[in-house]
Parts: sequence; C-alpha cells; structure tokens
Amino acid sequence: MPLGRLAPKLRTPPPLAVKTKSTAKGEYSYAWLLGALYSATYLVFSTSIILANKHIITETHFNCPIAVSALGSLFGWTVSLAAVSSGTVALSTRLTLAQWALFVLPIGVCTALSLAFANIAYVYLSLSFIQMIKAFAPVVTFVVLVAFGLDRFDPNLALALLVIVAGCFTASSGEVHAKSAQLGLVCMLVCEVAEAFRSAGLQYLLASKSFTLFDGLYYFSPATLIFLAGLVYVFEWEDLKDADHLAAIQNNPLAFLCASTLGFFVNVASLGVIQCAGSLTLKIISQLKNVAVIVAAVVLYDDVVTALETAGYAVAMCGFAMYQHAKWMDAEFAAADAKTSQGQGSFSGGGGSLSLDNSGQLSATVPITRGVGRGGGFSLDSIRQPGDTQPGGSKGDGGIGKGGGFAALAGIGGGDGGGSRGGVGS
Repeated sequence: MPLGRLAPKLRTPPPLAVKTKSTAKGEYSYAWLLGALYSATYLVFSTSIILANKHIITETHFNCPIAVSALGSLFGWTVSLAAVSSGTVALSTRLTLAQWALFVLPIGVCTALSLAFANIAYVYLSLSFIQMIKAFAPVVTFVVLVAFGLDRFDPNLALALLVIVAGCFTASSGEVHAKSAQLGLVCMLVCEVAEAFRSAGLQYLLASKSFTLFDGLYYFSPATLIFLAGLVYVFEWEDLKDADHLAAIQNNPLAFLCASTLGFFVNVASLGVIQCAGSLTLKIISQLKNVAVIVAAVVLYDDVVTALETAGYAVAMCGFAMYQHAKWMDAEFAAADAKTSQGQGSFSGGGGSLSLDNSGQLSATVPITRGVGRGGGFSLDSIRQPGDTQPGGSKGDGGIGKGGGFAALAGIGGGDGGGSRGGVGS
C-alpha cells in the first residue's frame, strides 16, 4: 500500500499576490519621503530644544536648569494623560502599580539624572563643547549593554570605541571657555552614564512588553517627573521662589512654552525615524544635529572652537563612523545567517521524513504530506517502499522555492510506475 495514502490531504494555498513594479516603486517612494520628513523634523526639533534650553538658562537668567529639564516631561505626560483619559488613544499595555514601580521607576531615575545633569552642564561648559562630548555616548552605552548581557563584545566595535575615546579626550583638552571645566565634565559623565542605563533598561523593557509611543509617555513621564521634582525641591526650590526667576518666566513666556512642547515633538519625530528609516539613521542624524548646534553656538553665542577641539571632534566622528560600520556589518552577517538557516529545503512534513542511508537507499516514515520549503523544499504525496508490489505513486508535490529555488512534482517508486514532473520555483 503506498504510504502517501495514509497522509492527510492539505488544501492548496491561495495564489500569492504579486506586486507590480509601479506599485513597489510607489510604496518605496512613499516610505522614503515619509522617512525623510521625519528625519528633517527630528533634526529641526532636536536642535531647537537644545538652543531653547540654553537660551532660558543663560540668557533669561533663569538659573534653574533642573526645573527647565522637567518642562518637556510635564508637557508629554499632560498630553498623554489627556489623550488616554478622553479615549482618543488606547493603551496597548496595562501595568499594575507594582509593575510600574519595579520596571518603570528605575528608568525614570536614570532619565531624570540624564536630563538634569545635561542642563546643569550648560552652566559650566560652552554649548559647542557639550555637543562634542556627546560623541562619547556610544562608548558608555556599549559598556553598559555588554555588562548587562544585552549586547556582545566585538573587537571591531572595541577598536572604534577606542578611537572615539581618543577623539573626545583630545577635544576636552582644548576646552577654554568653561567656568569650571572639571565640574562640567563630571556633569556630562553622569549624564552619559545615566543615559546608558536608561537605554539598557528601555531595551530590556521593550523586549518583554509592547509599548507604543503614548504608552511610554503615559508611564515614563510621571516616573521622571517624580525624581525631577525631588531634585528641584532639594537644589532649586529657594531659587524658584526668587522674584527674579518669576519675572524671567513672565517676561519670556514663549521660550518656556517652546521648551515645554519641543520635547514632545522630538519624541514623536524620533519614533517616526526609527519606524521608517531605522535606528542607525537616527544615530547619524543625531550627530548631524550636534554639528548644527556647534555651528549655531558659534554664530549665536560667539563660542570659540579651537583647532585642537576641531581635530579631536573630527577623530571622534571617524570613530563613530567606524562604530556604525561595524554594527552594520554585524547586522548584515546576522541577517545572512538567518536567511541561510531559513533557506534550507524541507524534507519532512506532517511528522514524516525522507532520508538516504549510507548505501544510497531511500527510506521514508509516515505520514508525509506536501510541504513548503523556503529555498526549495522537497516533499511527497506518495512513496513506494522497496518490496512493494503496488506501483509507486505518480505524483508528489515539491516544495515551493523562494528566490529561484527548485520545485518538483515527482513520484518516487521502488519498482514500477515512478514518474516525475519538474518545475522551477519562484
């Protein structure tokens, strides 16, 4: 009895929809335009919020940088809370109070420290120099991710990071504008370390739970505000009650409004860049943003960029390019390995299998059904065992090969009646 008669028959899958060249070209053009729009929006908003914070802290004499850093989180939480409460946006993930305290609060601490110390650095360091030091961020982030097992050590990445360290060290030795360079550098170091831990926490959390943009704003903003409010109360509360600071708010309402709203739009634009163009594009745009801020600082605030700072920053940018290339190559190798593993043809189906022994004798177990093999799978509807007196099956559905794989309709018989038909898979 042919073994294939014991196997259940599967329904033929519907034909795949085929996209025409014009349709594919139109979708690609739309995605490219949308990615370019988000990229340009992020570049403008992220540059603007840095200049707005700098203007508030140094030009309006509102010497409360921690309070300024809390404005964006306050606005983001207000918008997300209003959207969720009104039913305009539905949360995709619900957290209990215990889960929020366990998973979100630690990230809120890191976010608060990152925002607060980044703004404090504006008091002690020039705007242009701060942007140069931000090139050091991949080094701290990589060390933290490897330490927590969220990334793996790679020699090429390590070499690129050493180049970044050398460039940042050279640039920092050329800083001449700082009121207290050592204190400002400590603030930037705390900022970068806190940002690295924040990134590691977010990466871990997003891998285990599905968070949308409004989920993040809804849950993370209040956690950040709690700790920023605590820092403001400890370090800036008496200054906030000063008449000069209140007058600064009254005389510059537009600047404070911009600082409150730009943070929200930066978050939206960064999400759009990641969705349409990828995180690599976002990192590259961030470096372009740093260059734009340096130029703006020279033009608007008469910052003096020395030759040594320029040389150090150029070296750091070369290291950043090496870092991104190494990450890109690592992703390409991973994708190639995944594609290779998926491209193996299937030699089994429905619990059955097909194999050759050392003598070249074909053997099979039941049941064997038609299968689909990515890259050219192989399956049978009927197989004739050696010694059977019945004719072998004349039909066996071959796998459908993806990317030019070979597919065949073949009957394999141990004796009489083994016919075959072949074809080429798409």
